[in-house]
Amino acid sequence: MEMARSMLQEKHLPKAFWAEAVYTAVYLLNRCPTKAVQNMTPIEAWSGKKPSAKHLRVFGSICYVHIPTEKRHKLEEKTEKGIFLGYSTQSKGYRIYNLKKTNYQ
Repeated sequence: MEMARSMLQEKHLPKAFWAEAVYTAVYLLNRCPTKAVQNMTPIEAWSGKKPSAKHLRVFGSICYVHIPTEKRHKLEEKTEKGIFLGYSTQSKGYRIYNLKKTNYQ
């Protein structure tokens, strides 16, 4: 919980995002080496494979979500501004809070 609290405070995000912060903290801790499993990551100890860190992003940072051509008109913006809140459980993607629509993507 301390990590999640720190993440929210650092980015000045409201407490409404606490669940996203906790989920992201657990996601990150599962990919960090620990002495409990001989300096391996919990993911590595469970699966036998080292997790990649290439996809990791900073919680609470401003990001831009691409809008597919089919969902916009020719002169409309190609992106929408959002806040990075974590990692998707359903696909290899991210959880973004859309500032324009005030919902998750």
